[in-house]
Amino acid sequence: MAQTGPRNIIKRLQDTYITNADNADHSQGHLLHVGTPDNGTTKYRSFMHFDVSKLRGAPISKATLRVYNSFVSECDAKAWMGVYPVTQPWNQSTITWANQPTVGAGKGTWFGLGHPSCPDVPKKTNPAASNGIQRIDITDWVKAWANDASFPNYGIRFSAQEDTSASYKDFCSMNPVSADYACHAAYNAPTLEVEFNTGSTPIISGNVHGPTYPNNYPTAHSALEFLDSTDPDVWPASGPYQRWIPDTYHSVFDTTLKGDSWAGGTSHKLRPGGTHGGQVLVTGDGTSGFIGVIPYPALAGYHWAINVGDPNDLHGVEMLPDGTVIAAFAERTFGSEGIKGGLAVYSKAQGTPGNWSATPVQATSLAGAHEVLYDPSSNSVWAVGDELLVRYDYTDGRLKWGESWPLPKQAGGSKAYGHEITPVYGNPDRFWIGANAGIVQFSKSGAADCYDDSQGAWPLPEYVTGDAEKHWCTNYANRAQVAKRTVIKSVGNDPTTDRVISTCSAGCPETQDRPGTNSWDTAWIRFIGTSGPYSIHSANILDRRYKATWAVPAYQ
Repeated sequence: MAQTGPRNIIKRLQDTYITNADNADHSQGHLLHVGTPDNGTTKYRSFMHFDVSKLRGAPISKATLRVYNSFVSECDAKAWMGVYPVTQPWNQSTITWANQPTVGAGKGTWFGLGHPSCPDVPKKTNPAASNGIQRIDITDWVKAWANDASFPNYGIRFSAQEDTSASYKDFCSMNPVSADYACHAAYNAPTLEVEFNTGSTPIISGNVHGPTYPNNYPTAHSALEFLDSTDPDVWPASGPYQRWIPDTYHSVFDTTLKGDSWAGGTSHKLRPGGTHGGQVLVTGDGTSGFIGVIPYPALAGYHWAINVGDPNDLHGVEMLPDGTVIAAFAERTFGSEGIKGGLAVYSKAQGTPGNWSATPVQATSLAGAHEVLYDPSSNSVWAVGDELLVRYDYTDGRLKWGESWPLPKQAGGSKAYGHEITPVYGNPDRFWIGANAGIVQFSKSGAADCYDDSQGAWPLPEYVTGDAEKHWCTNYANRAQVAKRTVIKSVGNDPTTDRVISTCSAGCPETQDRPGTNSWDTAWIRFIGTSGPYSIHSANILDRRYKATWAVPAYQ
């Protein structure tokens, strides 16, 4: 689902209100007025306009206009309003009651919040849960704007009965104001929500490269990006369909949680919301130390967030159904053993908005820990480090070492250096394991031989013997292409098409080698189908990505 935003493929262009009482420019106000507050003496109408041109050609399944209704004069069925497609050009700074554009056939909608007897209740850290949010289905208009030249896009008009004060309403405009109790949140600004290319799994990827945006909002900045996987060839033209940053625009107002060092995220995955409800984005950023559980698809505010500090140490994060969050650190020393790397366990209460704590309730060592994954089939937690894959039992908010498997060594006996563990969607017995050594699948059950060395790639036969041949699996589709990779940062398959995507670091063919970039950055995401050759895709050669993951809200 794409949402309006200055960084996204749907853009807010302009909005304002007009009145029969004056010819002033109202385009910078934080409210849009509709109807009459004085039984017809003063009348108001509001206009808004969005750019949907980048959706041209896309199959649009649903489009809604989301607004925040901050005031109605009466809390009953009289709070009716009409929504109309505008049929002529207009300009937010010069439009007046006298020169207002014509409109086409509209549709009615009802609003009943905002009056003192039925107050709207804005939620600062979870604005999508505010009861002032209203949605209007305009699928037919957006489809036509994007794909039908005979129905040009000049925007939308709001108007209501103009002879009775019972119809008067206020809405938040496109200009959030920090002092306003509800319209401080950009989420409450007029927004188009458009579902398109449904059935095609999105891709999530952090991008250190922050391009310059129109009007310099907020400035060039790293972002977590959402990419449409339907046709990656269009990425250079379309860009990501949505971007997210833990900033005030996205209702993350607590500046102690992150800073200018936020670099797009080193770990990001969708999950069932568990005790939070709905679905969530779980993300951690190694550069800034930010970890957050973000409402999805709203991507506004947060259910849970902390900052763990230690730049470049945090590599992986996971949220369990009870709200516990577990983080993997590659360098931090836990305990007295002097081992660098391990897991830290944070309770649901520790990330409470406005009262967070980054002191873990438990810490356990695992050399070079890089990623962590919850397994609902056994209520266990898996983690991968430099040399080991470990299963931890999870009971009462704590981890207990359960079982471990050595990662097969690289040629010459060097460590594998594990970096990634993700589900093999479609086979709940298996995980993808990505490492400096390469890519392999792991069978939890070890029920049958699944290893052969016919491709001559990692893992090599001298390091996979005996029982290991039932756990380290190479019998998956198109291994000839998938296995030809080393220095892996991310790997995973799409449950819809079974395509595999991966990213790699220094030494692999798609390494970012531009001056001033990091050795672990890449501009490219590699796509590998179930047969045939691979392809690589990038939105911009300046992109600096670490991981790319499929946006699948499931543990397995």
